[in-house]
Amino acid sequence: MRKGPVLVVAAVVALLLLSRHARQQTAGLPDLRGMTLRGAQLAARSAGFRQIAAEGALGRHRVPLLSTNWTVCSQRPAPARHSLTTLVTVRVVKTDEACPRQRPTPRAQPP
Repeated sequence: MRKGPVLVVAAVVALLLLSRHARQQTAGLPDLRGMTLRGAQLAARSAGFRQIAAEGALGRHRVPLLSTNWTVCSQRPAPARHSLTTLVTVRVVKTDEACPRQRPTPRAQPP
């Protein structure tokens, strides 16, 4: 019997199990709003999150290069327990700019 196909199948099964295990691991994502981009990145990484993205909150298509010159206005997902494989996205402005006003979330009206 050839060992090649058996090893490939075993490797695929092992990777699938590791992937499922990684999705099941969760951690508390802190509230990153008001932090510098650098501080937010460090806080999210310290909590165990590895996928962190930043985007401009004002829609000017600027790329935040120097992470200490940007302030976090909002984050997705919200602070709570999430899978460690969750992508954390923060919306940022330059430190001397004001965050855009957030639209209030409509609340369900009681019947």
